[in-house]
Amino acid sequence: MNFIDKIIHLSEKTIYYTLSLLIILFVIYETFDLIHLFYTEVCNASILDNKSIALSGVPLFFNIIIALEILETFRGDNENILRKVKIILLIALTAISRKVIVMDVKHTEFETELGIAILVLSFCIGYFILNSKLRRKKNILDDNLN
Repeated sequence: MNFIDKIIHLSEKTIYYTLSLLIILFVIYETFDLIHLFYTEVCNASILDNKSIALSGVPLFFNIIIALEILETFRGDNENILRKVKIILLIALTAISRKVIVMDVKHTEFETELGIAILVLSFCIGYFILNSKLRRKKNILDDNLN
């Protein structure tokens, strides 16, 4: 490994650690924010009030899940690229699900709904293909060990 490669490797590790620390701080902040939101909503709840915590609580919940999945991609080994792609597809599906749950369906055009459905379907198909490829690879390794 030459000097330039060492500098690049060290800078990549520094960036990964910095981003990981920031994501952990973000998750902690969002968790406390979600707990605070839940507590204030429960304390101020009324039978007559028709307001739901879903519109403000669900996006916070999905932000936490997405951040944890991103942290998982940082944590993973660099050799297993299929695993990282699988996690990135899960992050994309989670982000799209978050938008769909919060989306106001009454004021959304048909083309937008169709586009989102096609996008979700394509991510699901990609995830299925990756899973089947990883399963096949694992079966081949298990057969070779036996």
